[in-house]
Amino acid sequence: MTTLAKTELEEKRPLEPVAVKGKGGGFGNLLRKELSQWWGTSMWWIHLLIWVFILNGVSTIVALTESLNPEELMQEVVFTFLPMAVGIVAMGTIITVQGAIVGEKQLGTAAWVMSKPASRAAFVLTKAISYIIGFWTVAIAVPAALFLIITRQIIPVPVALIPFLAGLGVVALSQLFYLMLTLMLGTLFNSRGPIAGIGIAFVMAGLLLKGFMPPVILMGTPWYLSDISASLAVQAPLPDNWFVPLVATGCWIVVFTAVALWRFSREEF
Repeated sequence: MTTLAKTELEEKRPLEPVAVKGKGGGFGNLLRKELSQWWGTSMWWIHLLIWVFILNGVSTIVALTESLNPEELMQEVVFTFLPMAVGIVAMGTIITVQGAIVGEKQLGTAAWVMSKPASRAAFVLTKAISYIIGFWTVAIAVPAALFLIITRQIIPVPVALIPFLAGLGVVALSQLFYLMLTLMLGTLFNSRGPIAGIGIAFVMAGLLLKGFMPPVILMGTPWYLSDISASLAVQAPLPDNWFVPLVATGCWIVVFTAVALWRFSREEF
């Protein structure tokens, strides 16, 4: 059979769809692509400079200006750093992630990616993983390490490492809550306005309404996490049922992830 005849025969054959292997098809390629946007561009060091300037700058100023004995000063600095990290990192997460899914839908790149052998679950999960790694590194881990170094030089009383890491884990849990909330909203809306508005309003409600709402409602939100993180870090007394907000926040993260996967799987491109 000549080459021309083979070409004509191939053109007459119907196209055969390529099935994605499993729900995580294309996961590795998508994850490399998402991670490259963090670590292959200027994004990581710009974020790092911002978080170090805010978190370490403010806590260092407090350490240098407050007139307290070393024990009280250390507690004051920790109660500045960790609660501030919970609130500020939450806001930064919402602002940064608001366009992660909506932006790709608007530009058409999401439809292009979905035309390849890649699953929709992998599309959402790889974005979540890349932002988790990025924020936990440059907005939590590095500023926390610098915090320990700087306070050690200024205050003669060292921070207890294990309790501090426990408090830092609560900060990471809070950040994950707002990350998955923002990604879920990105699958539900087609513009950035509602995503940023709902997310920031939720953060502000925790700051402004926490003192007025019944504790039974607050226990189901992440709004107590700032207090819990600092109390764990300085080994201060914790309220009864302090672990309930941690469990509730973890449950909300699971719900947000499930809704995001469900909604994006039904997105029409």
